Amino acid sequence: MKAAVYRGPGKLKIEEVKAPIIEKDDEILVKVKVSAICGTDIKTYLHGHHAFKPPVILGHEFAGEVVEVGKDVEICDVGDNVTVAPFINCGRCLFCRKGVPELCEKRYFPSNGSFAEFVKISQSYAELGIAAIPEDIDLQEAALTEPLACVINAIDDCKIQLSDKVMIIGAGPMGLLNLMVAQLRGASQIIVSELVAERRKVASDLGATVIDPTKDDLSSFISELTDGAGVDELIIAVANTETAESVLNFVRPGGKIMFFGGFPSSSSLTLDPNLMHYRQVSLLGSSGFTPQQFKQAAELINHGKINVSKLITHSFPLQEIKDAFDLSIAHQGLKIVVSI
Repeated sequence: MKAAVYRGPGKLKIEEVKAPIIEKDDEILVKVKVSAICGTDIKTYLHGHHAFKPPVILGHEFAGEVVEVGKDVEICDVGDNVTVAPFINCGRCLFCRKGVPELCEKRYFPSNGSFAEFVKISQSYAELGIAAIPEDIDLQEAALTEPLACVINAIDDCKIQLSDKVMIIGAGPMGLLNLMVAQLRGASQIIVSELVAERRKVASDLGATVIDPTKDDLSSFISELTDGAGVDELIIAVANTETAESVLNFVRPGGKIMFFGGFPSSSSLTLDPNLMHYRQVSLLGSSGFTPQQFKQAAELINHGKINVSKLITHSFPLQEIKDAFDLSIAHQGLKIVVSI
């Protein structure tokens, strides 16, 4: 099969590799139709990643069609459209037992990444990590189930309540997904700070109050919108520590700050500990998702509760994946998908 093989920073090549095949009666073979590019793919391509040792096939946000199943498979049939989680938790390690399976130490993975023609999983994997996609749902949209699940995980931890005021720093694809889910949870006002005009427009079209941090005084803006109290939840969806430090005081006493997404490994953050002590602000982080959140994300897309199509701006064939990566690196567009 053809696959985009990562062979080290800056090295991504379409190669012919051995395709996974059904070898056991409980196995499922999925023909990948669409795989979206994630920020983690870009970070790995540019700088490497401890979890992806080259040579390796990247890609983990995808949807496709079941093309072959073993005789003992009952969870799906040949011809079904599905999206597959890029990992499932073991259910036995300390973190699974403590109720945070997204931090599982012994995750299970599909046969390979999704920038390839085929992916294989087992039925036991599918029980936690597969979701059926109705025929009327675009597979490009279904491929965004995994990033939506990551956002649900973060918003769950924020515990947004009806009428809360939420501020989101960054209107990239993940910031915009946070906006959509926060709306669904009942936030009465969502303020989005974003440098790029095109992204501010998307956030505004989705119903957010937008601000350009290069032109407007964020502190005065937030004070006016919240009658001086500050926002209930602050979601930082950028990986810039200087930006993060500059917005921490925008949250009200007793509010929550969510660090969404990963910062470079060498990053450090300076903050006033009295933010937590006297103002009782909670600092939160979020990574990954649970099987339940993956299923929830699929249901939201399948039933039109989250319109992820607004985020998909570009599509490339697999053989042009380097062009797709270059576009993403240049911060052009929003979600970029690769057709396999």
